[in-house]
Amino acid sequence: MTVVYGVVLTVLALIAFSTINAGIDLLMVNDGNIDPKYAAIVGFGILGLVHSIAIHFFTDDDAIAADGGWAELTIPDSATGFIRQAGYRVFSVGPVFAVFAATSIFIWHAIAAVPGESGTVWGDYGSSPSPALIVFLSCWSAVNIGFTFASCAEAFHRDLFALFVTILVAMAFVGLGITVGFLFLPAQSTGSALISVVIAFPVSLFALVGARAWAKVRVARWDAADPRQLQHLQPRWDGIDPSTPGSPYPGGPPFDMLRRGEKLLMHFKSERTPEPQLLIVTNQRVVRASILGSDRTFILDQTEPGQLSGVTSQRVGHDLMTTAHFHDRSDVQVVGGDPAQSRAFAVAVARLARTGKVRR
Repeated sequence: MTVVYGVVLTVLALIAFSTINAGIDLLMVNDGNIDPKYAAIVGFGILGLVHSIAIHFFTDDDAIAADGGWAELTIPDSATGFIRQAGYRVFSVGPVFAVFAATSIFIWHAIAAVPGESGTVWGDYGSSPSPALIVFLSCWSAVNIGFTFASCAEAFHRDLFALFVTILVAMAFVGLGITVGFLFLPAQSTGSALISVVIAFPVSLFALVGARAWAKVRVARWDAADPRQLQHLQPRWDGIDPSTPGSPYPGGPPFDMLRRGEKLLMHFKSERTPEPQLLIVTNQRVVRASILGSDRTFILDQTEPGQLSGVTSQRVGHDLMTTAHFHDRSDVQVVGGDPAQSRAFAVAVARLARTGKVRR
């Protein structure tokens, strides 16, 4: 869908440019006529707006359970669904959108009634690669900035709603500022614009990477500290209520969650909180669960075992993060636990997937 959105939004910008370039004022000001010199300004402004609010095109969670149609519960009550997205989805939006934007401007310049002054970003677009690079990095940076604010908003949405709203308001104002900046980009000197964007792009990218990683850790820590708040979101799977023991298997967690005919293959337990969390691999599913009390497993999230691609164990700040990675959905994490057991669990899952014993 990233490519589809990129194409659609680029076509809309092209239509707006072509209309103004033909002297037609869609707002019907000045008897419906407009100076074609404003076509580039409006077109660049639309690109700035689209890229600064790119997060709004990804508000729905892509990770839907194939059997029940339920969105994954790794991050419930998500405002934008942003940090539910797999990493490749998040970090592909900026360059994909930017490529379409930078390429489409070549079409604009070829049909422009007013091709701009030499030495400016707009005027040099057909004679130098620098303007295209400027637009590409500017658009990508705009997406990164918007996604950085979205990460911060997600991090506070669960427990500090006032701060969450404040961040969204700030994101709107920053998006407006980015749009205004794009309005002035066509007339800016090519050299100064290139220097500015070469500085801004890596800063925006590092900010996004850091903010998203921090937000995921903060949300995972909040879930680990208070898993009971997820109960109102817990669906039923195959007619079984996952908030209660699933079968009469003895031995307590994680055996109490097993269905009839289901076999426990391996699991990892995070004992950092009073209600520890588990990553569980069975012959039928991969589960993230919490232990409520001393003998009750509460399922937080689950998926088909064929989606599992591996597990990693790594330190993020002072926290040990054990993360299950999947092919077509976002990661699942638990915080804390014994580092040696976490590494052993990761190795065991990798061996299981490599030898073909995980059902695909």
